[in-house]
Amino acid sequence: MTSDASPVRILFVFAWLVVGGEETEVRLLAENLDRRRYRIDVVACFRKEGMPEQTHEQLRALGVDVDTRPYDLSFEDTVGYLSEKAAGYDIVVSCQNVADIYPALERMHLRPPLIEHGGLVSEALAGPKHLTTRYVGVCRSIRDAAALGMPGREQHAVEIPSMVDLTAFGLTRRATLRASLNITQNQTLIGWVGRLDPKKNVADFIKAAALVSSKDPNARFVIVGGPDAFMPDYAAHLRDLAQSLGLGGKLAFLGDRKDVAELLSTFDIFVWLSEGEGMPHVIAEAGAWSLPVIATPDNGALQQIDDGVSGLFVPYHDHVAVAETIAYLVSNPTIRHQLGSALRRKVEETYAVETVIPQWERLFAAVLAERMPASPTGLFKSFLQGGFECSTHRLRPREGEVKGKRLDMIASIGHDRYAEQDYQQLAGLGVRTVRDGFRWHLIDRSGGYDWSSIRPMMMAAAATGTQVIWDLLHYGLPDDVDIWSPAFVERFALFARESAHIMREETDQIPFYCPVNEVSFFSWAGGDAGYLNPFAHGRGFELKVQLARAAIAAMDAIHSVDPRARFVHCDPIINVVTDPSRPWEAGVAGGHHQSQFQGWDLISGRIWPQIGGHEGYLDIIGVNYYFNNQWIHGGPPIDHGHRLYKPLSKLLAETYARYGRPILIAETGIEDDRRASWFQYVSDEAKRALQLGVPLEGLCLYPVVDHPGWDDERPCHNGLLSAHVTSTGRDVHQPLLDRLTGFIRSRDTT
Repeated sequence: MTSDASPVRILFVFAWLVVGGEETEVRLLAENLDRRRYRIDVVACFRKEGMPEQTHEQLRALGVDVDTRPYDLSFEDTVGYLSEKAAGYDIVVSCQNVADIYPALERMHLRPPLIEHGGLVSEALAGPKHLTTRYVGVCRSIRDAAALGMPGREQHAVEIPSMVDLTAFGLTRRATLRASLNITQNQTLIGWVGRLDPKKNVADFIKAAALVSSKDPNARFVIVGGPDAFMPDYAAHLRDLAQSLGLGGKLAFLGDRKDVAELLSTFDIFVWLSEGEGMPHVIAEAGAWSLPVIATPDNGALQQIDDGVSGLFVPYHDHVAVAETIAYLVSNPTIRHQLGSALRRKVEETYAVETVIPQWERLFAAVLAERMPASPTGLFKSFLQGGFECSTHRLRPREGEVKGKRLDMIASIGHDRYAEQDYQQLAGLGVRTVRDGFRWHLIDRSGGYDWSSIRPMMMAAAATGTQVIWDLLHYGLPDDVDIWSPAFVERFALFARESAHIMREETDQIPFYCPVNEVSFFSWAGGDAGYLNPFAHGRGFELKVQLARAAIAAMDAIHSVDPRARFVHCDPIINVVTDPSRPWEAGVAGGHHQSQFQGWDLISGRIWPQIGGHEGYLDIIGVNYYFNNQWIHGGPPIDHGHRLYKPLSKLLAETYARYGRPILIAETGIEDDRRASWFQYVSDEAKRALQLGVPLEGLCLYPVVDHPGWDDERPCHNGLLSAHVTSTGRDVHQPLLDRLTGFIRSRDTT
């Protein structure tokens, strides 16, 4: 297993995904950025009937994940969805002044840097800018407009022009394509390309075409582009206008086309008459074919074209002037060649992919360099921690058994007898904070409490100066407790209260508890999968609510004894991904992914507040992470290195962004020879999480001691220390120790 840096994850957020300049820009970025260094995903927030799917298809063909889940969501739900999704990215790029992104970011406790990309002056002037790290305008006027909204940091409004991939404008099928359009060799083809939007003044082009064709029988015209979904009547109006002006057979409406680059090669003259645009990709694309361009002097066009040198400007709303300029170029092929050649040179120098891509790369590097790293607050005695497996559940009864075998992992490895030696050995390795457990079934004797199993362990912790996070319920409960009954919550709360009294007797240190270990996992394994007690199916959420109620009651009981107490709520963090060959399963996969947060959401009162949860209960988040915590929905687990695998650092960022609470990796480990390399991966990702701004408080090896397997008692070699105890301590797995030592040294020198 390697720990190579993962690609920078960039999320482009679109208001809608049609066929336009910003869509072309993200497609060219996806095609030309080094995929070993960058990964681009796209989410679109809104779709209106009639919007083309062309860009969706083009991006997906490039391997870009195009997320359209918001199409089925309300605005408020889209905001919530984006706030959860954006946390997993290094950079968010917002396009088209999308209204959803600011309220989404404002919900987050940790935000990726936001780059806004503007293709219109009106977009740059709209909306707040306080969360905008950079505003990218495609031309000077848009950049300047954005700078007005960024007082004191006007330099954060930058200009990166629209780009063109010149390799798409090399080979041409001009003759074949012209023939398909019924254009003969002696005819002149004048074209217009773009969405049929009134601000593009397509009607002026049609009126000019009528004037030219009335005098030049060899002039032919095409309009490439489909209706604007917000104003479909305009397209019908244009067709009616062309018909009324007698252009039938002389002007063709080609609709949306995927082969625009090739179609441009069939033109002899290109016309663009917009008002209030940004920097039209299509002018640069026309230049890539060395076409002469007639355009209005609009924003970015003023930068693309030098009047009389690389194109000709005409006044706004003056179709007569447009007709005269077309006629002039039709009759002067030499001028056409000169203008087109000059525009081609301008495109090569300024708008080619090779020129623009490095500008984006420098921008990405700059905003990433400005992220403020985090550091632990000193909540725990040591960043590196060790966890003692303390499961005490019963296994499913075998044939002939009334009750299944009771597990006691602490006793199985002798930790209850050698707690002081174990703590001392770990302290010598730099581990001063551990996870350990009360064994409820040994202590709670139906009317009385026997503390003999836990007092020696408490005394050992005090003697060695070890800080312990104590699990109160780690899957196992007394045999006479019905986990489904209200009495379970009351009984557990009483146990928690009495545990707090004993803790105060044994130590004056601030106590740390994990009231119920893995609420979400326990409820799935015991309430849906039938693997853990109570071995139920179809009752997972019911069990989850019951466990959350128990945790809340336990915290109240403990705080009544010791208000200083701190609580760690441990649960796995997972990533459930959709098989690319089954995109229709995205909704279900997303639901499974979101279920990981239900335990924490119940405790914090974000869902089902009627059970008593509120934010104050969600003290410290403990995330448990193993090699199989990511999987394809309906398929196998995926491991580090798989193309769909999400780096652990991003999962940590997502969790912290959601809750904003102190966070630690409460469990992680793996068996056998992979122990050292797995720790290397996790520790590298912990460092990256800190660099992302996640104030990670600790990393706990779990289990820290080898133990017998739950189901078959096989030796599980997954710890730093062996299960065998000698007079000098437990044997150490040297490759893992070497990695731990290197990690501790690197932290000491940071």
